Amino acid sequence: MPVKLLLELSMECESLARAEALSAAAALGGKPRVIGEDTGVLMLETTADPSSLSSRLGLCHYVSELLASCDRDDIDSCVRDIDVPGPIRVRSTKVGETSVDLAGTSRRVGSVLGVSKGVDLHHPASDIRIIFSKKAHIGRMIRAIDRPSFEKRKNRFMPYVYPASLHPKYARALVNLTQVPSGGRILDPFCGTGAIVAEASLIGLHAIGTDLSGKMVEGSRKNLKHVGVDAELRVCDVSDIHRTLGRVRGIATDPPYGKSTSTNGEGIPALYARSFKAFSEVLDEGSRAAVVVPDKKLLEGADGFELVESHGLWVHRSLTRHFCVLSRA
Repeated sequence: MPVKLLLELSMECESLARAEALSAAAALGGKPRVIGEDTGVLMLETTADPSSLSSRLGLCHYVSELLASCDRDDIDSCVRDIDVPGPIRVRSTKVGETSVDLAGTSRRVGSVLGVSKGVDLHHPASDIRIIFSKKAHIGRMIRAIDRPSFEKRKNRFMPYVYPASLHPKYARALVNLTQVPSGGRILDPFCGTGAIVAEASLIGLHAIGTDLSGKMVEGSRKNLKHVGVDAELRVCDVSDIHRTLGRVRGIATDPPYGKSTSTNGEGIPALYARSFKAFSEVLDEGSRAAVVVPDKKLLEGADGFELVESHGLWVHRSLTRHFCVLSRA
């Protein structure tokens, strides 16, 4: 049966958070359909299991059952039609600079619902969340995303540290953009410190990491052990992945492009063109490669691929990371 979900999104890169949620639901076979959008909020109808979806997401704060949406001034009348198991607890939050009395709203809604349901602030049967954006959205919380766990897996806390490493929450989002289902084979051909491979393993994918540097591969192995996951790791040039690994369901990678990474003297455009040729040899038609690039012009050498979507994440004045999804044509 389809369920209607209310997702509270991370605002670091809202478009990327939305795309990750849709792709994660699709990877779970959930046939997601957007039924509403607001700043910081995404409403989906999907057959995906909500708990499974929650466990995959990196750029989301809460996943709730969608109960209602209304104009902000109509919140008091809107909640009178809500029927949930009691006792209840009500929490209100807002997106951006919206002017609203959050504490007062929680008390009023709690008093309305509490008459028939009862109130328990410590062990509620229904944890009601009210999100104020352009409109008001009401949900019954299913799961809070464990955001602190992503912070604990940042590269500086790992045994093998390297300057150029993708933050775990963005690595998770990149993995989800591939839409590889549970147990599917996913490859990072520039695995570096293993951040992408680790996130893929943590959500139950068959993760494979390759790198031209044996030092990087051993560093990845140490980091994966520290996180408590395992993956298939090999020293391999990107041009040899089809001979070494065979077919994979998806590719998620953050290729080298800066001063802190090494390409063994090869020019960046040439490396990317060679890489996309190799990607096309291991991916079936319609399979996805999710790639982080500093300049979308580098995708001009992606013969055999179609750009599905891209999301720019500003890092600093001279760097914007573009999270690009390409489909094997």
